[in-house]
Amino acid sequence: MIYRKENKNISLKEINKKNILKIVMEMGPISRIDISRHLKISRPTTSAYIGELIKDGLVKEIGKGDSTPSGGKKAVLLQFNGRAGYILGVMIGVKTIRIALTDLGSNIIEIIKIPTEEWFGPDAVIDKLVKNLKKIIRTSKVNKEEIIGIGVGATGLVDSKKGLVIFSPNLDGWNNIKLKEIVEEKIGLPTFIENECRVQAIAEKKYGLAKDVKNFVCVETGTGIGTGVFIDNKLMTGDKGMAGEVGHIITDLAGDRMCHCGNTGCLETLCSTNSLIEDIMADIRKSGKFVDYGGRKLKIDDLYRLYEHGDKIVTGNVEKNAEYLGIGISNTIKMFNPELIIIHGEIIKFGNKYLSKVGESVSKKTFPKVKDNYNIQFSKLGENVGLIGATSIVFNSIFDLDSSSVAGHYIIKKKIS
Repeated sequence: MIYRKENKNISLKEINKKNILKIVMEMGPISRIDISRHLKISRPTTSAYIGELIKDGLVKEIGKGDSTPSGGKKAVLLQFNGRAGYILGVMIGVKTIRIALTDLGSNIIEIIKIPTEEWFGPDAVIDKLVKNLKKIIRTSKVNKEEIIGIGVGATGLVDSKKGLVIFSPNLDGWNNIKLKEIVEEKIGLPTFIENECRVQAIAEKKYGLAKDVKNFVCVETGTGIGTGVFIDNKLMTGDKGMAGEVGHIITDLAGDRMCHCGNTGCLETLCSTNSLIEDIMADIRKSGKFVDYGGRKLKIDDLYRLYEHGDKIVTGNVEKNAEYLGIGISNTIKMFNPELIIIHGEIIKFGNKYLSKVGESVSKKTFPKVKDNYNIQFSKLGENVGLIGATSIVFNSIFDLDSSSVAGHYIIKKKIS
């Protein structure tokens, strides 16, 4: 089934169809009569709109529900048809590029993982991205016209309105890259760009721990430290995409370790995984036990194992890392007062002991005279959370189900055969 979009004023009918689709997605399987009750629209009108959504392939009947308490006729149940179209999702990380083809419900159908090799510069990275986008379209055997768009999560400062990567501290040479324009020109599909941390927050809001939470912060940990913030159910982006760059808050005025952003003393220089490994290796060398640790630079997977086994040098540094991350989260709490903080990234594999240390640091550094149990959790969406969020951006932008405005919408017009 193939769709096209139009940007124009839409009718009350189209708004009602959007509301019906939203209810089916959020509450399905659901009957026509229950939808009519929720929206306070007459049953005949509701049935007519649903008929159009079924014809468009967006809604499908899946059988009958239970009979009514009075023994009445069983109602036919409706469900969103995720396979009515497809979306491409991309996450451009410092180490890895992930590309996925999903259905409209962000369920991954096919995925490609390739090394970023950012040292070759933006042109080479983008060429590799375009090549593999074409590859996944080809190998999936999905008709390109059934793909409604591409969502890209990129590390660094991103102006999502302009589709511009303004600056990426951890990707060499990424300054004012017109990523949206380049991808649209080379692939020929509508493309939407967003910061990787905000993409993760979008995924949590739609499918994860924050589904029913109005105010929350997602904290990404790894080569960099960043946040995605929702306040009153709205994603915070800032004027030029700088909102949430907690990793570049100056935390150590005496710090001499240079951050990729060009500053010293950034939180990222204290609790990124790179700084953690550097600190551990320095302590190992000081201890004279370099050979005992394999005589090589340790990798993050080595740290998980050594931390679990209680290695003194690793444990001390990992817990110091947790303390610094707690300071960053404490500053975020003071700024946004979220109901929930969700942690993503490589440090999740250190487990609940690490999470407890983060919580202790947060409690110690956040108004210690005010006793509060801050809700800090590890994400449960897994390593592809960014891809889920990237494809959600496309769906949200095209269908725009959360807006009640009647102007300037992308709408799914009709089946084109």
